[in-house]
Amino acid sequence: MKHLRPEDLALLGAMTPAVLKGKVAPDDSEGIDQVLKSFDTLMEDLSPPVVAGVLQAFDVLSFGLTRGLTTGQWSSWSRASLEDAESALARLRDSSIGLLNAIYAAVIRLIISSYYLIPEHAEAAGYRPPKKVATAAAVPALAPAKEATP
Repeated sequence: MKHLRPEDLALLGAMTPAVLKGKVAPDDSEGIDQVLKSFDTLMEDLSPPVVAGVLQAFDVLSFGLTRGLTTGQWSSWSRASLEDAESALARLRDSSIGLLNAIYAAVIRLIISSYYLIPEHAEAAGYRPPKKVATAAAVPALAPAKEATP
């Protein structure tokens, strides 16, 4: 993994079956690993400040005291059940603290995006995943527009 750290993998490994209920089971280690690899690849396309923000959010959800206070999950994510992850997500979603709502939205969207960026999942949903986005250097420069004459 290029971006995800071991504690992030534990967090996302617990959250993925709760977010993708019915698509990835808690005991489907291969399916979870596939989503985690896709998540790490997705982070390649995010700007450095966004990656830093995601990792900071994961720090809040992984550090023992803040994990417990924000999600109610006092033991490590590697020991969390599906019900624990669902409860943690519900606490983030229903919190009166906007930052926790934003963390919830980011986790949900990134996990779902990671799942559907896997070609066979995208195809099953009738969606063709995008090809790698061209960088600005690869896009030919446009000729300047000519001024209109009256």
